[in-house]
Amino acid sequence: MVTIRPEISWSPENCGNPRECLACVKACPHAVLAYKPFDLPEKVGDEPQDWRIVGTTRVLCTNCGLCVEACPKDAIQVSIPTE
Repeated sequence: MVTIRPEISWSPENCGNPRECLACVKACPHAVLAYKPFDLPEKVGDEPQDWRIVGTTRVLCTNCGLCVEACPKDAIQVSIPTE
């Protein structure tokens, strides 16, 4: 039996700065979502400027939709691939 894992996509254009909200990360009951910097800063000790939302493990995603419902900016989508 093949397990079809949900596809998780995040729109930086819609979201802006995810660290200001994190509603999707907080809403996920399985801790599938996390945030991380786009790039590490050049100098040690400097704060990264841009952040993104990532799926830590799609295996645990049940496609419950709580992250999508929690996002006030419609920046996250979860879908089941057709193939």
